[in-house]
Amino acid sequence: MIGLGLKFRTFNICGLTLFAFLLWPTWARPAASPADNATIYYRIKAGDHLTRILREQLNFSDESKLQQYTAQLNQLNPGRQRWDNLREGELIRLPVQEKAPSPTEPQRTIELAAAAPATPPSLTGQKTAPGVASTATPTEPTQPQTPPANLLTLDDALLIALANHPNLSAARERIYAQRAVVGQQMAAYFPTLTMTDRYQTGNQSGGSNIAASASDFFSVQFSTTFTLYNFGKREGAVQAARETLSAQGHNFKTTTDAVVLGVKTAYYGYLQARAIVNVREESVKSRDLLLKQARGFFEVGTRARIDVARAESDYFTALADEITARNAVQVAWVTLKNALGLRDLPDRPLAEEAIVTDIRYSSNEARELAYQTRPELKSFEAQLRAQDQNIAVARRGHLPDLTFDGNYARRHVSNEVVNKNTVNTFPLKPSWQVQLTLSLPIFDGLRTTNRVDETLHNYSVIKAQEEQQRQQVALDVEQSYLRLVELRERIKANEAAAKAARENLDLARGRYEVGVGSIIEVSDAQVRYADAQTTYVRALYDYKIADAQFTRAIGL
Repeated sequence: MIGLGLKFRTFNICGLTLFAFLLWPTWARPAASPADNATIYYRIKAGDHLTRILREQLNFSDESKLQQYTAQLNQLNPGRQRWDNLREGELIRLPVQEKAPSPTEPQRTIELAAAAPATPPSLTGQKTAPGVASTATPTEPTQPQTPPANLLTLDDALLIALANHPNLSAARERIYAQRAVVGQQMAAYFPTLTMTDRYQTGNQSGGSNIAASASDFFSVQFSTTFTLYNFGKREGAVQAARETLSAQGHNFKTTTDAVVLGVKTAYYGYLQARAIVNVREESVKSRDLLLKQARGFFEVGTRARIDVARAESDYFTALADEITARNAVQVAWVTLKNALGLRDLPDRPLAEEAIVTDIRYSSNEARELAYQTRPELKSFEAQLRAQDQNIAVARRGHLPDLTFDGNYARRHVSNEVVNKNTVNTFPLKPSWQVQLTLSLPIFDGLRTTNRVDETLHNYSVIKAQEEQQRQQVALDVEQSYLRLVELRERIKANEAAAKAARENLDLARGRYEVGVGSIIEVSDAQVRYADAQTTYVRALYDYKIADAQFTRAIGL
């Protein structure tokens, strides 16, 4: 009897001690010693499940390591056998791994709000890695990262394209060709100088009354021709060539802008493809975890085989999506290589350019600025000026030309009677001649009149093309501006959708882990979350591409 009483008393004391420990407020407990391996106590709240607790309290992000964390929790909580039946008010021990408390922060029970899903960059310039859920608190220090030595930035890509793109080389050669045309027209201001050498020999057979004879002719002549005045034809042709050269310069700027836009589009397209791969990888890990859970529940008899089949189908579907996303990355890299004008480009990491900037101009401001800066419009203005000169030159075809001609020669003709020595060809005797010529066209079959009509109609063609280009500029500006406004609002909506989809996924997982929800809920939540992340990533980089198009539309 005495022994039984002692045992009962000992058991009662142990039970009271455990009960007091559970009711003991967390702030009154002593801090964990170094031997506790930096552990903390956490009180279960309503709706808590294991994945959510790990994500919030340990910054848990890699769901493939869930079993590793679970094994560690089993060591810290030896009395607990299952983690799918958490009850509100229970205390569990958690390891502190990802973030240690600051020196000024007191030890206390961690009871934080649910962590937000991946937060997209704000419209004020905040940057984040798309496709990766961020759970760091605002006070968490970030470690500076040194970029790789071979990191390809957007500026580097633009420099490579400007130096290697064949379209720019062709545009540059067109400028050189037109510069040569200007030189050709400038030649009219200078005289022409030619040298002519001539040698002629002949003989004549003799007859009854004519003796046989032979003759030699040799001359060296220098001639010059110079247009003294042609009533502005020469000046008009030169000015027309210069205006055409100016138009070619603006065309080069147009080609440069197109190359820059192509590089930016390909650059952001590659970053977008890489971010989508990150989303697909996260989706594969999430569905692999669900598959393992479904198999575990099936093995213990709490779930049916259909859950495993559904999880396997979702897993392999996500795996196929990841394969497609990785192939899209390769296609995007080839596209970037082509945009840079290179035949080969070794794989290099790209610098992230996920900063969402504000729209710099209103639609009206951008349109008026584009009218002043777009090189296409400036090119048409130069073409119109050149065509004005062509019209003037054609009309001046009715006017005379005043030219100067002169020549100097040394020549001689020798006549010899056969078998008799007479005069030799050499030495040559000098001769010269100068003349002024006034050429006045009287009738040329209406060629000049028709030439004037041709230039007038060509002017009208260029004028119509300029108006069409002006309307196209306005269309480009308005479309790109409206696209920016749309994407700016879509980014906000997609951010909210990603948050809601993440919360929906957490709730579905929790319900499935405790045996309340079905695998269909989790599967549907996974699809929604992956789609929300993908849509957000696309909107983010579509905004960057639209911003590049807006800059191109303005002509900056």
